Amino acid sequence: MKFNSSDFYRIQSDASHKKIYRFKNENKRKILIDFSYNRKDYLSFLEIHNFLSMINISVPKIFDNDDSKSIILMEDFGNSRYDKIINNTNPKEILIDAINSLIEIHKTQKSLVNIGLQYYDFSTFKFEITEFVDFYFPYKNISDDLIDEFFYIWKYEFENLNFNWNSFVHKDFELSNLMHLPQRESHLKCGILDFQNAFIGFVGWDVFSLLENPRIYFEDKYNDELIEYFFKKTYQKINFKDFLIQYYFLNTARQTRIIGRWINLDKKNKSKYYSKYLNVTFKRLKKSLFHLQNEKLSKLYNSIIL
Repeated sequence: MKFNSSDFYRIQSDASHKKIYRFKNENKRKILIDFSYNRKDYLSFLEIHNFLSMINISVPKIFDNDDSKSIILMEDFGNSRYDKIINNTNPKEILIDAINSLIEIHKTQKSLVNIGLQYYDFSTFKFEITEFVDFYFPYKNISDDLIDEFFYIWKYEFENLNFNWNSFVHKDFELSNLMHLPQRESHLKCGILDFQNAFIGFVGWDVFSLLENPRIYFEDKYNDELIEYFFKKTYQKINFKDFLIQYYFLNTARQTRIIGRWINLDKKNKSKYYSKYLNVTFKRLKKSLFHLQNEKLSKLYNSIIL
């Protein structure tokens, strides 16, 4: 693949390692994604793109790719990112497009075994929440005596839930990875990006990634309605009460991990950039704990953060 670097300018990609470049000529509507930092992510992006392209959703077209450089030239979905517009519009109007896109994905599960995605399990779960212990505990001078209790309670409660890891999970189905495409129809107005970290796991994972954003606290009065809508449209084999318990359990763990991630990133970058998100993430965490109504976890977190 040949291109002239002077034709592009770099777009800020926040905490991501990949580099994104946009054509200076806006009429070309193409961007260049540089995955040279990680060959695995490059190959994963291509494989998952192939899977998602067979589904009735909006993912960018790939025009060309260079295996030797781990570079992809693909469609530019513009600037109307969900996180930039959600507080300036009726959130339900764009969130329903994202939810309907997830429903379309979950209608198409036949090919999952052919794309080599990893299955979620407790070892992955523990690895993720460890980031909270590694960075939040010393940040707040929390006694190491609580570490064993922290992991014991999470493991005990995890094993009490009958998880069925059988669904495609984008993993990063957040506002910053979704684009509003007003020229398209219905749910196709939601453009989906950044899916290289997908795995097989809990069916509602991407729903809480979307609705429980750890950076932006938008109007969430539609959340209950949208969660139930997704549940009914995906014909789950568990009852709604059990679905909600699993939903809020995993979301509580996710918000926990992200708190550790913000502190970790600021420590690594010697800045306070990500600390500005801590208040929102704590709000999401407390809200999730309230909905979960798990006595052991609530008591644990009362001694740590509340």
